Amino acid sequence: MDLNVPAPQARLDLAMADGAIVRVRRHGDLGRPRVVLSHGNGFAIDGYFPFWRLLLSEFEVVVYDQRNHGENPLHAANGHRIESFVADMEWIRRGIAAAFGSKPTAGLFHSVSAITALFDAAQGGRWDALVLFDPPLVPGDGHPFQAPARGFELFLSEWSKTRPCRFAHPSELAEQFRRARGLRRWIDGAADLMARATTRVAPDGGYELACPPAFESAIYLENAYSSVWQTLPLAPRTLAVVSSDPGADDAKPPAKVCALLPALFGIRQTTLAETGHLLQIERPDACASATLAFLRESGFGA
Repeated sequence: MDLNVPAPQARLDLAMADGAIVRVRRHGDLGRPRVVLSHGNGFAIDGYFPFWRLLLSEFEVVVYDQRNHGENPLHAANGHRIESFVADMEWIRRGIAAAFGSKPTAGLFHSVSAITALFDAAQGGRWDALVLFDPPLVPGDGHPFQAPARGFELFLSEWSKTRPCRFAHPSELAEQFRRARGLRRWIDGAADLMARATTRVAPDGGYELACPPAFESAIYLENAYSSVWQTLPLAPRTLAVVSSDPGADDAKPPAKVCALLPALFGIRQTTLAETGHLLQIERPDACASATLAFLRESGFGA
């Protein structure tokens, strides 16, 4: 599999309300309906290329990194909040339509960008369809899964503060990814791809994480106490969730909580066996198949 991300057909630098820059890239078949993708906390959308490469013949594929991630220039720490991600999503949606034209558009979002999409939808944001991958939901008060889900986000917040952030070369980060048990299901080549996508040349030499550890930590902490669970009764009917395997021996809270969504909220949910939280990088073919099945059944682009 060729995991070299192709040059985009267009790049678009969008200024957010507070001046943060989000760089949008356009790929795929421009005559087809549009899908827009973003990523999870601390990662970058080019690292998800094993998944979205499978959509290039079916859609116009527009990708972007969350502020202070991936290709985006670093902006102020006080703007690095989920609230800002939600406001950014509206600006990005409008900016894409203004620059590339209006057409049927679906959002395909993983982890924290999936949380962002739920808040956005509750505030009136409109996608013609939404597919959310393993959103790290923290249930409301009194729910038995609240404590483990919140505890996992707090654990990640503490862990991310101490992760190495400087490297002589991205291959050092790739080796860390390969050694991580939780990432052991990644397909061949994905570690190097994600390491390239999540690092930038440091001003004083070498490489550094594009998203500083303190920024990453702050988002996990905020999500631990997020009110996103309260938006689920208002979730759009054109929403589907694709989640990791709650029966895996190393299953994390997102998998177990997402499995509850059909019974609690009537949300369509598909579990992919033998996957962890980065399921789009572990079983990209299955994720693409689930995405295409839902979009076709929902009439997206018809």
